[in-house]
Amino acid sequence: MEIGTLLIGIIIGLIIGVVLGLVAFRTMHSNSQQQVNHTEDERKALLAIQTRQHLNISRQVLNDIQNRTAELASHFNEYEESLTKATTSAGEMKESFFGEHASVFLRNTLEAHKKDLALAQPDTQPRDFANSGSGVFVGVEAKAAKKNKSQDQ
Repeated sequence: MEIGTLLIGIIIGLIIGVVLGLVAFRTMHSNSQQQVNHTEDERKALLAIQTRQHLNISRQVLNDIQNRTAELASHFNEYEESLTKATTSAGEMKESFFGEHASVFLRNTLEAHKKDLALAQPDTQPRDFANSGSGVFVGVEAKAAKKNKSQDQ
């Protein structure tokens, strides 16, 4: 009888262990399936965000390229105009002081920097250490003549 009760106890223990194992496996499997679905949704959302960011950056790059292309086209047109001016002036056979190549270069740089020259010349004189215009740079005398200490005595 002792062996029979031992075998019955082992069999009942195995049945209970198998049942508990199956229940635990099902709950863990359903949790892992929910986690997989949850992570898949997160991946889709992350992919959508990254796609929007990529499209915005691509749009900015495209606008940059278009702006640079327009700038290049304007430079190209200016160059063509300078070539036509150079060929018409070469047809006149006029002697220039700087020579033909230097004259074209000077003409192009002066035309390109007219706006820069206008901005570079301020209406007021720069401030010196006393925080007032001294007139040194333009050749204009200072507004208020200051006396030396030696002249006061």
